[in-house]
Amino acid sequence: MIMLTDTDHFKDFFQEHLDAIYRFAYRFTGDPDVARDVAQEAFIRLHERRASFPTGEKARSFLYTTARNACLDHIKHRKIEQLYIENHSREDVGDDETFLHEVTYQETHRLLHAAIEKLSPRGRAIILHGMNGKNNAEIAGEMHLSINTVKTLKKTAYAALRELLKHVRSLLF
Repeated sequence: MIMLTDTDHFKDFFQEHLDAIYRFAYRFTGDPDVARDVAQEAFIRLHERRASFPTGEKARSFLYTTARNACLDHIKHRKIEQLYIENHSREDVGDDETFLHEVTYQETHRLLHAAIEKLSPRGRAIILHGMNGKNNAEIAGEMHLSINTVKTLKKTAYAALRELLKHVRSLLF
């Protein structure tokens, strides 16, 4: 009986079965690099669990099962990648209109937030609360200000934003 816990026996078992496991994986994947990785991973897993296999027959069965599962995982992953590429390259990345829209949106967002950062702390807070959908009464309650103070600070902040962003409008129009 071969004991795989013995280093020499495991090495012999490895050399005897590596090519068969590689070819098995290659038939599933069609990719020599993936097949080599699958075979090596199967042997690593066998080595980690070698004490659980009293016979070479059970170890062989474990190798083939492990290799098959790894190949199936690889094939599933490849199919998912392909679907993702097909769906996103056509609809999102490849569409010039979508691309330009996304670039414009991201640049507008960046410029707006850069301008907001230049406002006074209270003006910045009021604008950000407003952008989050809060009305003047809600902003006043959260900031412990009167509604009229919020209106005045908001008016001042919008004027400052218009001034900060006037060069952007000239670029767009």
